[in-house]
Amino acid sequence: MDNNSLESKFEAIEEIINNLTKDDIPLEKALEEYAKAKVMIEESKSKIDMVEKEVLKLNPSGETEVFDDVV
Repeated sequence: MDNNSLESKFEAIEEIINNLTKDDIPLEKALEEYAKAKVMIEESKSKIDMVEKEVLKLNPSGETEVFDDVV
């Protein structure tokens, strides 16, 4: 799996969260892991925002237009 894919980032973030919930993690290591997760979350958010802007839909006449319906 691509290390820059959203799935990879989500898996890494989940692993960090699991590690942060352990009682034996040193505070400095916890802060480092938190900072890494925060960067990955921001990168993921940017990627998702970019993809949302690129999503198009076909209108009844068969032309594409921006898909702006938010569920």
